[in-house]
Amino acid sequence: MRVIIADDNTTELNLLRQFLYKEQDVNVISEETNGDDALKNIDKFKPDVAFLDISMPGLSGIKIAKRISTDIFVVFITAHQDYALDAFELGSVDYILKPVTYGRIEKSLSRIRRYMSNKQNIQKLSINIKGQLIAIDINKIVFIEKMPLQKKLKIYTKDKEYVVSGNLKNFEEQLKDYSFIRSHKSYLININMVNKLIPWGDKSYLAKMMGSKQEVLVSRKHAPIIKSLFNSI
Repeated sequence: MRVIIADDNTTELNLLRQFLYKEQDVNVISEETNGDDALKNIDKFKPDVAFLDISMPGLSGIKIAKRISTDIFVVFITAHQDYALDAFELGSVDYILKPVTYGRIEKSLSRIRRYMSNKQNIQKLSINIKGQLIAIDINKIVFIEKMPLQKKLKIYTKDKEYVVSGNLKNFEEQLKDYSFIRSHKSYLININMVNKLIPWGDKSYLAKMMGSKQEVLVSRKHAPIIKSLFNSI
C-alpha cells in the first residue's frame, strides 16, 4: 500500500509516519507540509492512499481531494469537525479527528485494505438503459432507491446516477453477496459506503453515504442489523 501524508504540523506528521511504519504492508512514499507540494506528488507518484490534513498552507486537503483521481483513497486528518460533510460528499474513506491514535489509524487502514481487496475482484452489474445494456462496477454503487409513485429505481454510484425499470427485491437478490442490505422498504444500501449514522426519530436513523449528498433512511425495523454491520467495519 503506497501512501502519501500531508500535514503542516511537523509533530503530527512525524506521529502519523511512526504509526504507518508499524504496518508491514504500508510504504510512505512522500511527506509534505503544504497542499501545493502534496498535490504535485500525488499526481507524480499516484499513491493508493493520501492522508491529508485539511488546513494547510497553499491548497487545503478538501481542494486537493477534489482534484485527484477518485481511485485514490483519501483519509482526512483534522482538528475540526466542521468539514465532515464536505469530506463525506467527496467520498473520502475516513475522517479522523486529532489527536490521532494508533488504534484509529489501524481501523482506517483495515477499512482501506477491505476496499482494495474489493477493487481487485471487481464485479459488474448489468442494467438496461433505454434498450442498451450497461455494465457498472458493483463496488462503486452507493445505494439504490425506489422512486416514489413510479415503477423505477435510481442507482447512485460514486460517479453518476442511473434510472432503471425494475424491482428493488430483484436487485437485493442479485447483490446479496456484495455487502448490500435493505435499510428501508425504499432503499438498498452498500454497507461499506456508510460513513455515519444519525439518530432520526424513534429508533430510526439517517445514513450519510460516501460519495453522495443524499441521506438514506434506515427504518426502525432494519436499524439493528445496519448498526451492527456498520460498527463492525
